[in-house]
Amino acid sequence: MNKEKSLIPFYTHGITMAPMAGVTDSAFRRICIKLGATCLVTEMITAAGLSRKSVKTKKMLRYHPEEQPLGVQLFGAKPDDFARASDLVTPLGFKFIDINAGCPVKRVLRSGSGSSLLGDIPRLLEIIRVTKENTDLPVTVKIRLGLTRENPVPDNIGLLAAEAGACSIAVHGRFRPDFFSGEVSKDGIRRIAELSPVPVIANGDSTSVEAAISLRDDTGSTGLLIGRGAWGNPWIFRGISGGNPNPEPGELHNTIMEQLSMMMEYIPSPQVFHIFRGHLVQYFRGFHGAASFRKRAVSTVSLEDVDIVAGEADIAMHTPAEDL
Repeated sequence: MNKEKSLIPFYTHGITMAPMAGVTDSAFRRICIKLGATCLVTEMITAAGLSRKSVKTKKMLRYHPEEQPLGVQLFGAKPDDFARASDLVTPLGFKFIDINAGCPVKRVLRSGSGSSLLGDIPRLLEIIRVTKENTDLPVTVKIRLGLTRENPVPDNIGLLAAEAGACSIAVHGRFRPDFFSGEVSKDGIRRIAELSPVPVIANGDSTSVEAAISLRDDTGSTGLLIGRGAWGNPWIFRGISGGNPNPEPGELHNTIMEQLSMMMEYIPSPQVFHIFRGHLVQYFRGFHGAASFRKRAVSTVSLEDVDIVAGEADIAMHTPAEDL
């Protein structure tokens, strides 16, 4: 099916950093855009919290000027919350509003949010509709293939979402109970893409440049949403665009220190080092001796600690195993 012309091609026809709670904060988003991501999306933000004008929730709307183009992702269960939240975020400089109907986490499902909405398509469509009615920004939606294998979304979900006001739909090629394990169903994404009048963005298991390109091309999707495949490996964005998919000598060290430095702008010490350890262990994978560096990473408590282990890991990454 011919797709409508996109209002946000950097998202619909690009390589977007997918939101990951506790991972894709401001610092990591800036790293990703620097290394080739064409678009960024905030961590998912509760529409109910924004509706109640929660101070804690509103803090999640803050971003750095370098984080553009940037979409804001909202999750929730009640159309009224989305109506108020979309009105609130519209003047804040975001390029689009993304509705999360794909999160498989139990605490999100218990509130009727995330992929729970896939079991109530009329409510999901009403959320899309009221969101669009309360903003002049483009509205997008992210889904999975269904709440359960026995209850998949209709193949024409793209058409239904478009009629409700969505300008694109991102599809994670698994069902809710799969979480992030098992093989992604390219056929499931393809069936939705073939019937959708709006662009479809493919998501799931893009853990390498080759896997990402194959997912996009084999499903007939127009763009990619990269999540876990970019954590510890933001060079994947550069690789998909045709550049070097691996860090150059010195680049691992510099990228790690740059990300930590940016996190220190808004997270106090020593808390920042506890949080950054989670990122650090992800960077130390796929090279000889990486396990020993991960072990050291979880003990870092200072800027100097991180600097030393990152520098040594960078050297190890670019040294043949037989020379170590």
